[in-house]
Amino acid sequence: MTTRKQTVDSSKMHNLGLNFVDNGFHKNIKKFMNINTLSTNNLEHLINTMRVAHAKSSVPNKMQKRSFDGDIHNAGIIGHHYPINTQYIKPFSYTHKPFGTEVLDFNPDTGEFIVYNQQEWNENNYYKTVNQTGNTLPSLMQYVPMGMELEIIYRNSEQFNNDQCEDCANYDYDHDVRMETFCEDEYCNSDGDGADESPAADRPRVKAYKMLAELNIAFGAVTKQSKPVWIAKHDSSVDLEYVSMPMTLRAYKAGFYLAEYLFSTFRVASQWSKAFYGPCGGHIHLDKGVFNNTYQYFAFLSMHYDNPKFIAAIAQRSIGEDSSWCYMQKPREFATYTKFKRNSASRGAINVQNNTIELRYFRSNLKVERLLKNVEFAQSLYHYTSQLTYQDIARDKGTLLKYYLLWIKAYRNTYSNLFTYLKERNWINSKQKKDKYLSEAESNLFGVNRNTILSFEDNIGVEPIEEIEINGGEI
Repeated sequence: MTTRKQTVDSSKMHNLGLNFVDNGFHKNIKKFMNINTLSTNNLEHLINTMRVAHAKSSVPNKMQKRSFDGDIHNAGIIGHHYPINTQYIKPFSYTHKPFGTEVLDFNPDTGEFIVYNQQEWNENNYYKTVNQTGNTLPSLMQYVPMGMELEIIYRNSEQFNNDQCEDCANYDYDHDVRMETFCEDEYCNSDGDGADESPAADRPRVKAYKMLAELNIAFGAVTKQSKPVWIAKHDSSVDLEYVSMPMTLRAYKAGFYLAEYLFSTFRVASQWSKAFYGPCGGHIHLDKGVFNNTYQYFAFLSMHYDNPKFIAAIAQRSIGEDSSWCYMQKPREFATYTKFKRNSASRGAINVQNNTIELRYFRSNLKVERLLKNVEFAQSLYHYTSQLTYQDIARDKGTLLKYYLLWIKAYRNTYSNLFTYLKERNWINSKQKKDKYLSEAESNLFGVNRNTILSFEDNIGVEPIEEIEINGGEI
């Protein structure tokens, strides 16, 4: 497989005019973009445009209901809303679905967001129309479109109250305890005295609008006429739900990293809202049409059914009698869904509907690395199962978890947040030495000869190159 030739050595980033970002953001740029002259120039222009849009409250008119409701301090109307830091959030109804078939992608070679039609992706002609030179981009068809739902509750909500802040709740989960860690600042209430009444938790509807505006800007929607990339919706089980248009893993990485770098969107949001909390979910939707053969679809569903503890760990949830989120259908039901692509009977861990497959098991979160871990898992599972043949599944048991984890180790730079999470949770032992030769089954799964393994590139968006000889070592 060929790759686009780099114009400039990525190790010499200081020579590319990256003085428009601070040193701390340099390492994150490499996580979503290949460094060359074109991409660097485009990223600089993109960041400057985003900063101007934020300063002028230039956001899509249709990202929420038209409203002139807010904390008005002689504020002028901009488009359909008051400015950021003034306008209240005005969510759409739960049934509102404005995105249609468009998908957002981010091209790591050119440093720009791209919108294309889902049907083009399904027909395998998207990158043929975007790039006629036949180099890198056709190989990136494996980046499946995904939509995200991010549910939150307000800290000062009387209905939804939890005395622990987002960071402490995440820390306790990572250390297998519950409600034991509390900060010494005003945001963490160990005495259980009710809703958070600190200044940071005040005016949540204004701050919720600000977060919605920043998400749209960070994903490239920087004018009043732009189509929204994120919207806000009502959900009876929580205070608010942010919903994205379908987009690729590459778009999520670029947008989330830019939102946190430019506006500290998620860090600030954790001061007035909570996501890592009982009723809040971070659901991911996939178009059912992306599964173009029955055995891949079966393998994708089977990986969930056969590994409930692993799915619970990925979801950052516990399994108990009251855990309705983790209901997994019986094998016969899965077989029926797969063969006839029927809908599921209940909204359990996986909700199969007419056109979508909803992964409902993820706990919501306001940490960028955990949100990216979730979309990396969905993308990686699709990527992994797309490489399995019927023989891999039937004869070599390719849906065994150990093979997927071995594959993640090989792709640990592409799915870096997922790999780090699995390593920290001891699902992957990075110190375990691998034999010089793969087993017969492992070789078959990777589609390479017995004495070869998949090599991989460091840059995001560059997939492993097949048939590379190595002498021993660790995958």
